[in-house]
Amino acid sequence: MNFKSTILSSAIIFALAGCGSSNDEAETTPPQASDKTTFSLGISDAPVTGLKQVNVVFDSITIKAQAGEEVSFATRSKNDSTLAQMVNLLDYTGDDIFQLLDDQEVPAGDYSWIRARVINGDTNNLSLTSHVVYEDGSIAPLIVKRKGNDGVGEIQLDGFTLNQTDNEFVLEFDLKKSLVDPQNNDEIFLKPRGVRLQNLSESQDIEGTVSQTLINNCETDNIALAADDSSFGHAVYLYSAQAQTPTDIHEIDDQTPDNAPLATANVVFDADDNEYEFELAFITPGDYQLGYTCSAHIDDAEQVDADFNVYQLKQISLTQTEDLSVSFDIAQ
Repeated sequence: MNFKSTILSSAIIFALAGCGSSNDEAETTPPQASDKTTFSLGISDAPVTGLKQVNVVFDSITIKAQAGEEVSFATRSKNDSTLAQMVNLLDYTGDDIFQLLDDQEVPAGDYSWIRARVINGDTNNLSLTSHVVYEDGSIAPLIVKRKGNDGVGEIQLDGFTLNQTDNEFVLEFDLKKSLVDPQNNDEIFLKPRGVRLQNLSESQDIEGTVSQTLINNCETDNIALAADDSSFGHAVYLYSAQAQTPTDIHEIDDQTPDNAPLATANVVFDADDNEYEFELAFITPGDYQLGYTCSAHIDDAEQVDADFNVYQLKQISLTQTEDLSVSFDIAQ
């Protein structure tokens, strides 16, 4: 896919819950803000094609309790404590995680939001600020927009709970949904709509394969949609079980439609297994629809793409006890 002409983006999902107890009758009582617990935060991503690096520079993480207290953590490079932590998201795909915060002591209880401060890309200092590297080696600043113009962006997600046991969370960046390449602009935008916060104790993975025959059939049936170099965008999209007509990634009036995908994953060839594989990590258990498409390369997150289509759709159920394996093939 030509990343500079079609980058994909859209929807944020997250589901977090917790409980705590201090006596025999407190199993359903939420933890008190005065109780202490530990909080860990990792970074992971679902990748996008056309880029070699997506470097995000994290300056700090702040969480705000519903009672009003804010707790902030400076995120500094493990190699140089004077520098904000840069993470190449493409190094941590699927269920791989970069540990940004580890076992920080905080009050247990309900929190209103979590906010990541990001050092926006600066053309005068790209090596220490957020930026992307294209496959041809060219570099562009990466910007997270917010009010003001001080070189700092913010990613804020709402509503989660820290219980009285260890709390391990991950910020999952779905780059197909969050990266936007505006026309006539030298910058790449990272939008929070493609980022979700997930409690690792309340999530599982969906992984699987797509047969070569199904891939060939999809390309043949969609030959008119092939890119200029005759390539296709093979991906798997996760939808709500209630989505009536699953569609592409897009927003309407800054809102994600019910039929837009909740998460996405590339279908990639694994030479060791000799199979086309995909993985959706950190998904809240529940009922979903899972769709394979070969038209992901035309899915522009800034608009509705009428020619986009889901080639095969499955009803799936993800349990709380184990990961789910799914195969797409013509016999199904």
